Amino acid sequence: MTSSVASQRLTRAQLARIVLPLTVARLSVNIARRFPYPFLPAISRGLGVPLSSVQSVSALQAGIGITSPLFGGLADRYGRKRVMLATLGLMTGAAVGGALLPQFAVFALVMVLLGVGKMLFDPAGIAYVGDRVPYAQRGAALGMLELAWAGSLIIASPVVGFLLQTSGLQAVFFALSMALAATLGLVWLVIPSDYPNPTARASAPPLNPLRMLRIVGRSRAASAALGYVIAIGVANELVFINYGAFMETSFGLLPLELGALTTVIALAEVCGELLVIGIADKFGKKRLALTGALLASAMYVVLPLASFSLPLALASVFVMFLGVETAIVASIPLYTEVLPEARSMMFSAVIGASSVGRFTGSVLGGILYRWTGSFLVLGVLSMGIVLVGAALLWRFVPDEAGAIV
Repeated sequence: MTSSVASQRLTRAQLARIVLPLTVARLSVNIARRFPYPFLPAISRGLGVPLSSVQSVSALQAGIGITSPLFGGLADRYGRKRVMLATLGLMTGAAVGGALLPQFAVFALVMVLLGVGKMLFDPAGIAYVGDRVPYAQRGAALGMLELAWAGSLIIASPVVGFLLQTSGLQAVFFALSMALAATLGLVWLVIPSDYPNPTARASAPPLNPLRMLRIVGRSRAASAALGYVIAIGVANELVFINYGAFMETSFGLLPLELGALTTVIALAEVCGELLVIGIADKFGKKRLALTGALLASAMYVVLPLASFSLPLALASVFVMFLGVETAIVASIPLYTEVLPEARSMMFSAVIGASSVGRFTGSVLGGILYRWTGSFLVLGVLSMGIVLVGAALLWRFVPDEAGAIV
């Protein structure tokens, strides 16, 4: 893959032809990754296992991305589209398995495979955009791509809540398998092939993960960016893995009610993504990311204090996820220029770092909540972690194409 892209601005139609098919594809991938979170208590009851067991599976799924650097050079070497197609095939097969065999061990395996799919798909898709969209427009382009993250929860929350309450987990996996199969067909038919020629393959980054880690480690900006990613992942997972239990305990919500109310998160994420699309390239990508991180850090403490009022809790959740999504999405364009000659590899490192953060947050979140019984303790801890990550991004990662070393 080339490290450069056209410097000429793309028209809206050209930008849409690049971004829209990938956004639809990522919608299915993200639904597969996100659907369990609001419903962990209901899923545990359906499988007949303790909540802690299902939380452990979620932690394992989050942590599987730690292995992302093992596969970081695949899309650089073999082409973005080829990796996306293989990933969607894997995820479709996993969802079919979950629909056919409603057992906890199968559920655990399926969730791990879906996590692997998310880990492989995202670097290829983001690198595809990075190859084709100038840096001056990349904030808007990647913001549009990230609409699939919020969109996944808008769709998954009410649909999964309804299916769990009326038909059970098998119906959820059946619907998911159909969506993933349709997505595979879309990518096959619509996304142009980008298979690298022999010269490009010979110059692609090495597949050796240790060599790839050394390449990333030599860049101060890359190391700081990964620290920021880890901090955001730990902090948000500490809170989010206990979100369903907090809402059920505080307000006595049923799965269908919780699913409907959880769309507040998706609406907040849409607002964050639209904010990035609208102003990141003018306001400054790093400045906007830091603003979002500071807002989220404050709301991690406010949310636990709102347990006496459902409307206030929902408002706190909205503002918190507005900040989180802005902090994440506005920073993504920065990473596309950290190692422009190896974008897929860099994003594999980013996903690996995010998985380290999410896995750590998932494990600690479950343990600390059982140990302390206090959602507020988790909120204060999350606030401090985000502030450390924001300091790394502010100090070491410039907001300028070609200036990151």
